[in-house]
Amino acid sequence: MTRPKAVIVGAGLGGCMLANALLATHDVTMIERGAATIDPRFPVIDVGLPARTEPHFGAGLGGSTQLWHNGLIEIDDQTFARHWPIAKTDLDPYYEEAFPLLSGVPMQQVHAAIAALREKYRALGLPAESLPGLFYPRWPLNVWDSLKLDGRVTLVRGDVTGFQLTEQGAVAALTVAVDGVAEQVGGDRFVLSAGGLGSPVLLQKLATKVDLPALSHAGYHYEDHPMGFVGEVELSVPLYQLWNYHVPGTGGNLRLPLVVSTNGMDISFQLRPAASFHRDSRRERVGSVLHQLRQRPWNLFNYVKLLTHWDDVFDILSFKLGIHLPTKRYTLLMMAQMPPSKERAVWSEADPASGQERRIRDWRFTPAYQDDLRAAVGAVLNQLSPVLKSARQFPDWLSGLATGAHHSGTARMSDSPASGVCDRDCRVHGMANLYVCDGAVIPASGVANTGLTISALALRLAKHLGQRADASALPNDQ
Repeated sequence: MTRPKAVIVGAGLGGCMLANALLATHDVTMIERGAATIDPRFPVIDVGLPARTEPHFGAGLGGSTQLWHNGLIEIDDQTFARHWPIAKTDLDPYYEEAFPLLSGVPMQQVHAAIAALREKYRALGLPAESLPGLFYPRWPLNVWDSLKLDGRVTLVRGDVTGFQLTEQGAVAALTVAVDGVAEQVGGDRFVLSAGGLGSPVLLQKLATKVDLPALSHAGYHYEDHPMGFVGEVELSVPLYQLWNYHVPGTGGNLRLPLVVSTNGMDISFQLRPAASFHRDSRRERVGSVLHQLRQRPWNLFNYVKLLTHWDDVFDILSFKLGIHLPTKRYTLLMMAQMPPSKERAVWSEADPASGQERRIRDWRFTPAYQDDLRAAVGAVLNQLSPVLKSARQFPDWLSGLATGAHHSGTARMSDSPASGVCDRDCRVHGMANLYVCDGAVIPASGVANTGLTISALALRLAKHLGQRADASALPNDQ
């Protein structure tokens, strides 16, 4: 019997995880437009707040997994209960399946380490109610390489420019520009995995051909995680001993951020050990050079810069070598949940100078949300008060917040096309065989990095599509 053909747009985290799982039941074609990790042909222009973290999205095979050391964390139960149409228990088996694929470590082993670390927090007199835990594998990975997809999938290098539809409302093919020539890539099922900034733009192109209520939400409900250093504290307990807590037998490290809630928004804080001999003027400009080192390890200038970032030296020694230099000073690193945008925040337009298409991102903080963030800093300092010796907020920290590069919500899952783009199975409401599988489909992430959830959704979608792999059911998946 002929196997159904799945066409996946985008070879990032969601696309690669989905492709690997779908190969058991489908022939898989992947379309990737990026020629390199950073492809200047396809810019994203910020018309709201600047990104400050550059790049804040990845292209090419592996997508952003080529850029970031992916921290693994589950979205908490309350965020699912408040904002998702499915329960967390529905995704739990796929979290457990995805975790070792991204880390090489069983999830239960990390859960046991989380419980142990909470007890150590309690022993120091610190709050222990916090996130399930943020686990960093010892080494980052590119999922295209780690899943060995080269040669197992058909790869098309090109840019999707349009959709070809059947009279029944299914997708028959995608129009792809390959070296300036338009080609048609046909299939039975189509999945957009172009990311939280890419998939909504493709859906907006589809909306010019078919009138569906769900497509009016494409590019709306955008969320990201504002993050940055907001101040410093001096503690009376040796918390530095628990930073980058080594999980026995894994080679990986665990962090347990503190979480406070203001006006329904969760805001997390990591207490990052800081060098006590920094000048105050330097501490007000606290930053990190670690990302630049990961991207350009052979650039000697980055190592010179490291000498002026002693907090990064602390981090490297604890993460790689398990050496925890004693200190009483810590910087407060905030990563915050934000309310979804009520206005369209992601779209595409022609560059006035070149005529080339470019994506636009309009990321903004309302005055009320800024007040929530300020209140959160006060709340976490109050949580720390039993062990707090002194505290100081950095001047203008709010204006220095950067994107967390966790672009989500722009094609969000919902029970109704009146409130979102995709149904519970990640299928676009009203489309027979079109799905979304990336950060765009996440209705809310709380304060969790989105990588593990994207991977779990990909495995869940693969199972859903695998159960419908009988060719007689195609092309209508409803």
